[in-house]
Amino acid sequence: MSTLILGGGVTGLAAAWHLQRRGEAVEVWEAQEAVGGWMKTLPWDGGHFEVGPQGVLWQKGTAVDRMFSALDLPFNAPGKGARWVGKGGRLIPVPASPFGLLASPLMPLSAKLRMMLEPFIAVRPLEPEEGLSAFAARRLGPGVARDLLPAMVAGILAAPPEVLSVDAIPKLTQWEAKGSLVAGVRKGGISHMVVPVGGMGQLPIRLAQHVASVRTGLRASSLERLADGRWRAAGGGAVREADRVVLALPAYEAAALLGPVAPASAEALAAIPYTTVDLWHSRHTPLPRLKDGFGFLIHPPEGGGYLGSLVPSWMDPQSAPAGLMQLRSFVGGAFPKGPDLDRWEGLFARLKGWLPELGEPAAVRHERAERAIPRPEMGHRARVKAALAGLPDGLDWLSNARFGPGVRDILEGLETWMA
Repeated sequence: MSTLILGGGVTGLAAAWHLQRRGEAVEVWEAQEAVGGWMKTLPWDGGHFEVGPQGVLWQKGTAVDRMFSALDLPFNAPGKGARWVGKGGRLIPVPASPFGLLASPLMPLSAKLRMMLEPFIAVRPLEPEEGLSAFAARRLGPGVARDLLPAMVAGILAAPPEVLSVDAIPKLTQWEAKGSLVAGVRKGGISHMVVPVGGMGQLPIRLAQHVASVRTGLRASSLERLADGRWRAAGGGAVREADRVVLALPAYEAAALLGPVAPASAEALAAIPYTTVDLWHSRHTPLPRLKDGFGFLIHPPEGGGYLGSLVPSWMDPQSAPAGLMQLRSFVGGAFPKGPDLDRWEGLFARLKGWLPELGEPAAVRHERAERAIPRPEMGHRARVKAALAGLPDGLDWLSNARFGPGVRDILEGLETWMA
């Protein structure tokens, strides 16, 4: 079996790695000059910054652990770290553990008591599809859906939970299937945020080193089914025939290629919306209260388009030169933003509102992640099913829009895909 994979992001490279280990002949085409897609770690004056995800959730014996071990990819595990939600004009501590959350002043006592009833809530069938906010309110209570969920989801998907399907965070339904969220977490174990040494971009680089044929700077422009049932892809002056073609591409890019050969799939994929986020990276004199801090997320009604800031220099000490604290601030997404947030000065004023002691930056840079995050709105499950059902033999589509937004979701989804 020969397979051509279109897309050299982490999804396509991980799929190629799995198939090659099974003995198949695999080639990967990546349109950009470097692999990784949005998962890139770029150099920056004595350190680096992430264009895509800041880290990955790791746990012993999981898909992430198996891949990192097989690739001999070392990583840093910074620990739990302090987390806050910006609400009511102040940063409120939100411990990562469920029991710690009970002590947080973020929610009233009534909401905390309701949250404790979660293990006794009946499991709901998967169908019909449920909204993310409705899921949280049903299992954890309206207080969690109102006071905690919006900031958490804004930090992951840069979108309001009211418009999203529960499939936007696949772990939730996987945990509920164990009897409750508490039971699911207990049976599955606690995951820890880790960052590969050298940054997240090392994961696709290491994968590419383990795949026999990876061609960069090569974008497919057409797909054609041959008389013998095989497939031909062409683009950039190259032509390749294979038994199977896997489109490891964003839904909108896959739709453009599939239009002539799988119109129903193309229509379903084109209907999946994506979100653009502005990223501001800045370096400052370290702040004592962020010394052991993961970062903070802003309750969306108060953020006005400013979603929050992480502290990469805590998660990945190599990201900033010694003596400097690096922040990574998120702006926009599916939320309307004020015109002041188009400039660093406007964002800095917002930052100072939450961190009055924050000093002027030693360095600033801006990146725009255009259509980088899939937005699984209600009806997403039906769109994905329709897209997959409409694919002819020998074609497949892999993406974080199919498996889930996180690196962990992708790697676990690919193991299931390979089974």
